Amino acid sequence: MTTTSLQLRAALSHRILLAIAGAAAIAACGDDSSSGAGASGQGGSVGEGAGGAAATGGNADGGAASGGAPSQGGQGGGGATEGGGGSGGAGGEQDVERCFANPNVGVACPTISEATRIFLCTADGERVLAWDSGPTENADMCCYQVDVSAPNDPSCGAVGRPLVVDAIPRRAPIARGRGPRGSWESSSSSPRLAGLTAADRAELARAWAEEAAFEHASVASFAKFSLELMALGAPADLVARAHRAALDEIRHAGLGLGLASAYAGVALEPAPFEAASRVAIARVPEEIVAAVVVEGCVGETLAALVAAAQHAVASDPAVRGALEEIARDESSHAELAWRTVAWAIRSFGPSMKTAVSAAFDRAFASFEQSRPSSEVARHPHGRLSGEEAHAERTRGLADVVLPSMRALLA
Repeated sequence: MTTTSLQLRAALSHRILLAIAGAAAIAACGDDSSSGAGASGQGGSVGEGAGGAAATGGNADGGAASGGAPSQGGQGGGGATEGGGGSGGAGGEQDVERCFANPNVGVACPTISEATRIFLCTADGERVLAWDSGPTENADMCCYQVDVSAPNDPSCGAVGRPLVVDAIPRRAPIARGRGPRGSWESSSSSPRLAGLTAADRAELARAWAEEAAFEHASVASFAKFSLELMALGAPADLVARAHRAALDEIRHAGLGLGLASAYAGVALEPAPFEAASRVAIARVPEEIVAAVVVEGCVGETLAALVAAAQHAVASDPAVRGALEEIARDESSHAELAWRTVAWAIRSFGPSMKTAVSAAFDRAFASFEQSRPSSEVARHPHGRLSGEEAHAERTRGLADVVLPSMRALLA
């Protein structure tokens, strides 16, 4: 644990406490857009102690997978360690087909021995437990017969603020772009490729494409959140911050896709996001705010700290630049979650406070069920190992989330 890591956790804790205090002022005095912590996009760079970022949410797990019906049974309640999702429970499936975007477009699909290192989870958050046969190729997709856990496995955490549909964090598949440059790419800076093997580039392309897919899904998630804030009668400041956060996520998705495309050697972009057409707006205030606790106060805060750790180990200039921009925004997204929950407690009274406390309990229980992914560290390119990321989240829970929760509920 480095001095920088300690400083970042202390800085983020301070900003969260300011956000909670700012929400108290809003609840007492009405809408005051100048109060509280800085809005999205403010707060300085990572090196200036702005807190972390949600560049990586939890594990860099999962392929941009499609196909196959979700497993039945055992879906946990909204849970959260790594940005969203519940405990998953029992009820996996055996010998089912799951398809993943080929990380090396135009090249043969990874063999099973290669796939075990590249494709760790499916798009429905199913952890791949065993590889039975494959691959078979279908356009730019690689399909395998596999054994999987139930959806929403805690080790297959979403990145950033998830779009949860039918209790599962969803994301669009990432596909080959229709031109020389992907329609979502937002950076002309490319990472250094010298010294990387084809396998290295494939795994880095997969990891950054998955993160970009979750950032892309966060655009829809913040749009949904904005509507729910209006349904709650939230002040204009919170609604404005939610909309700015959605615009931040568009840039973040573009940064991630720019890196993924460079590593893959072809333009990548999101395919149509079918799950976005099935979003349901929550109607019960306690239900809305409980999701903010799980996805924001716990998930985004821990994701911010992991991303700050990624930035600290990265040496590639393009990767560092992307992570720094994401960090500047995402630490404010975590603040927004705490600020929203603090406002709701003071506005809705004891029943809301009880619901918030129960939501924290569920999030902590989900965290206890999670375990490190098998992700391999590639520090120069901003990738932590599964063990390193899990350790950062564990420290963040103890050093940032728990003290902030106590202040919130005091």
